Amino acid sequence: MKTRIFLQASLVGIAAAYSGAADACSVCISSGVGERLTDAFNWSVFFLMAMPYTILFSILGFFVYAYRRAAKKARAKERRTEELPVLNPASDLS
Repeated sequence: MKTRIFLQASLVGIAAAYSGAADACSVCISSGVGERLTDAFNWSVFFLMAMPYTILFSILGFFVYAYRRAAKKARAKERRTEELPVLNPASDLS
């Protein structure tokens, strides 16, 4: 048990002493404000975060459009039936 704790402590100590591993993170590399790489990274994060909302609102917009289109067709059909005269075949025979 003591060997395991010692091994874990030494691995944590080696990882903390070696700071070169932090350079692998894109946020850690581009820490300068106003640099092109930093700005590009920030814009890419913005677009990645906005994409699910764009897709969601596009789908919702399609359903709203389809609903309004169907309602408009129903109103037009209702108006056409009101305008047509009702023919009674029995009255035509007399």
